[in-house]
Amino acid sequence: MSARKSKKKKSLFRRILKWTGITFVLLLIILISIPFLFKDELKEYALQEANKFLKADVALGDFDLTFISTFPDMTIRFDDVKITGRDEFKGVELINVKSLEAELGFWSVIGMENIEIYGISLVEPRIDVRVLENGVANYDIVKSEEEMAEEEETTEESHFKLSLDHYEIVDGHIRYDDKLGNMYADIVKLNHSGNGDLTADVIDFETKTSMDALTIDMGGISYLSRVKTDLILNLLMEFKEGSDKFTLEENELKLNSLKLSFEGFYEMLEGYENMDIKLKADQTSFKDLLSLIPAFYHTGYESMVAKGNMSLNGFVKGKMDASNLPAWDFGTSIKGASIAYPDMPSTIDNIAVVASSAFPGGDNLDKMTIDVDKFHADFVGNTIDANFFMKNPMTDPYMKSKLIANVDLASLDKVMPMEEGEKYNGKLVSDIQIEGRMSTLEREEYEKFDASGTLSLSDFHYESKDLPDAVDVKDMVFEFSPQKLNLANLEGQMGKSDFKMNGDVENYMGYIFRDEPLKGTFDYHSNVLDLDAMVPASEASTSTAETTEGASSEGAPTIEEEPVLVPGNIDFVLNSSINELIYDGMDIKNVKGKMTIRNEELTLENLTMNTMEGSVGLSGKYNTQDHQQPKMAFNYSLKDIDINKLSNNFLTIETLAPISKYAQGKISSEFSMTGDLTPGFEPVYNSLSGSGNLFANKVSIEGYEPLEKLAETLQIKELKNQTLDNLDARFSFADGKVAVKPFTIKMGKIGTEVSGTTSFEQDIDYTLQMNIPKEEIPGEILKAAEKAIEQAKKIPGFKMKELPATIPVTALVTNKVTDPKIKTNMKEKIMELAGDIKGGVEDFIDDKVQEAKDTINAVVDDTKEKAKEELEKQKKKILADAQKQADKVVAEGKKQADKVREEGDKNAQKLIDEAGSNPLKKKAAEVSAKKVREEAEKQAKQIEKESQQQADKIMSEARKQADELE
Repeated sequence: MSARKSKKKKSLFRRILKWTGITFVLLLIILISIPFLFKDELKEYALQEANKFLKADVALGDFDLTFISTFPDMTIRFDDVKITGRDEFKGVELINVKSLEAELGFWSVIGMENIEIYGISLVEPRIDVRVLENGVANYDIVKSEEEMAEEEETTEESHFKLSLDHYEIVDGHIRYDDKLGNMYADIVKLNHSGNGDLTADVIDFETKTSMDALTIDMGGISYLSRVKTDLILNLLMEFKEGSDKFTLEENELKLNSLKLSFEGFYEMLEGYENMDIKLKADQTSFKDLLSLIPAFYHTGYESMVAKGNMSLNGFVKGKMDASNLPAWDFGTSIKGASIAYPDMPSTIDNIAVVASSAFPGGDNLDKMTIDVDKFHADFVGNTIDANFFMKNPMTDPYMKSKLIANVDLASLDKVMPMEEGEKYNGKLVSDIQIEGRMSTLEREEYEKFDASGTLSLSDFHYESKDLPDAVDVKDMVFEFSPQKLNLANLEGQMGKSDFKMNGDVENYMGYIFRDEPLKGTFDYHSNVLDLDAMVPASEASTSTAETTEGASSEGAPTIEEEPVLVPGNIDFVLNSSINELIYDGMDIKNVKGKMTIRNEELTLENLTMNTMEGSVGLSGKYNTQDHQQPKMAFNYSLKDIDINKLSNNFLTIETLAPISKYAQGKISSEFSMTGDLTPGFEPVYNSLSGSGNLFANKVSIEGYEPLEKLAETLQIKELKNQTLDNLDARFSFADGKVAVKPFTIKMGKIGTEVSGTTSFEQDIDYTLQMNIPKEEIPGEILKAAEKAIEQAKKIPGFKMKELPATIPVTALVTNKVTDPKIKTNMKEKIMELAGDIKGGVEDFIDDKVQEAKDTINAVVDDTKEKAKEELEKQKKKILADAQKQADKVVAEGKKQADKVREEGDKNAQKLIDEAGSNPLKKKAAEVSAKKVREEAEKQAKQIEKESQQQADKIMSEARKQADELE
């Protein structure tokens, strides 16, 4: 009895272990299977969400779903996520992410509704933000409710629910280029993380940020240049009805070595913002501040010893809305400071800076002041002393400033390290003083505005490993007055290039304070200007390649080449004369002309030069008023130019006239051309239009494939190489083609009229009307013609003629310049001229054909009406029978499709029934059942589609059969 009991207990224990183990194994199998069951559906949901809400193209690479590393949450990972713009930003990648990971709630994935997202990680995102001058931004890609309504997109709730409590960006690169706001930022190697329950109403939010290089430019001023940045920012975020408040807790901003922190809050209220933020810089030293200046930070900063008392303070406080700005007051003071390097014999001493900017707040920015009360430094007997004050900047700017400097540039290497190969010499002297209001200048009351002094640079010498030659400035003098800045003299040299310039700059105060055009007139002269030596082509190419490679290695957003823009607020006139200009290997003499920069347009007037053994005249415009698409319009006058040199030096000529590459001689031409330009100043060929002429006393052509092929086809070898006398041609170009108007040439003894087109893709289509002398025609062709004539003489009553002295032959030259196709009518023309054999035969055939037609028409007229009635009856019968057959096919298809749908529903329901009450099995079965129904629906629609296609084919063939009865 006890043995039985023991056996019973033992078997029960074994059964419990057995079923527990089986259950565990089943659960393990289910857990491992879940990612595979829901993987495709989650990816489809993600794409649906993107396409529903975004006006951009979204692409996803590899996809994975797992829960092993983040259990009990699931992790979904998309590789190679790209969001690419449309319209103005077509082809521009707003976002390119190597890997996007999101942590999802386990049970929300099982339910496939309100899928909760707890965490997001972006690995190596490359973000390229652009704002055009018209304000259109490539990040504005979320559809509005109106746009979604127009596209009939459903506005039902998203499948996903954002429940973030952490996120991170790993190794990111962000580029921001705002043309409208004139702002640019570049962030290299961005690492950022944030933690906090973003679903709560009160959040303790912690963030950490690091950037290897931060660059910020605004309004043409570089505020930060590749600054290493670290930021710890902790916030208390409180979200209430009508108020979102952010209170600064622990925080520290480090820019290179400069450490700053802030205290206060920023609150978003209905219709306005309120803030009270104070700058704390208690631990900031003078050396820390110097780390923001590249000249100090990148040349021995670690060993540099900087001393001095420094204070840095500021606050922003008050209300901000559409018309009001908060109050601010920022200031810095540096006293008794010095800079010393261990290996330098001297120091920079007595450094003093007192600067501030203040605004009381409100809607009147005219109350802002900027005050640099003192800026002073001494080194090796040199002194720099400056100040600047400005008030009423919005109405009637008042400015008071001075710059007193006496600097021996050769002493710079005694107080700070120089770059390798860098050297300075020369004397810089300044005694400039400016004081007064803008209104006095506008009223031309110059006596009430003080602007006096000079800025001079003498015996200046500068060497750098980045320059091919040293730069020497013998003398430069700027004289200041209320009316203008006078460049009294500028004389210098770089390598063998020399330059002299003088002129005036007017309205410089209006340019500074009102953004009005800066006006100037200059005279420039150079005996030799060697541009090739200043910027060697090989070095420029190497530099470009290295820059591109470097950017690529960092994975930076693609920086497209941008056009060189002509400034809109510059009004300069430059009168130039250059005795010798060396450019791109060309030796150009006696360059003279006038260049005007005005209203975003550069105009060349009466520019003349001697080059390529002749002379060139040029007038025209380079216009960048459309900043995305520069335009040009030029008139050229060429006289006695070597055509081969012209082709070799200007690729545009070779594109417009491929024959120029094979020609020798001198040409003269006048032509005009308009069109668009690429950022690299290359013409957009399909946009070009213009016209002109071409003259030449004698041009030799050798090795030109179309002529060689023409000689081969006509069997006249003398045509291969040509010497053309008294060439006179007219041409025009538009729609990607150069059209040559008919002109006559003498190809040896053959008079020829030439006309046709050459496309910029080198497609040719020319017609040559050639008058070939009888003696130039190959003997074999003449023999064939004579044999035909003898045969024709045997025809009774048929009279033959003698061949004329010249044979008019048409030659068609088509296909590509490098692979021409030639077609001529020479043989046919000889036969025709030999006695009009072809015409006689045609007349005979025409008589017989007419006779046959008359007979047939008589028969047809008698039976026409009866045949027509019978034909209509047959056509109607064919179409009616076909329609019955087509309807039957469609009905049968519908029947089969419904049967497939019914079978799909049956199988789907069977899967759900077999799952029982187990929630996991039931959910998995529901997913499988959904797929079964979708597959059945897909098959049913395919059956219906194929049956409709079959019906359409039946009717199409019936109509064709009916048409053939006519």
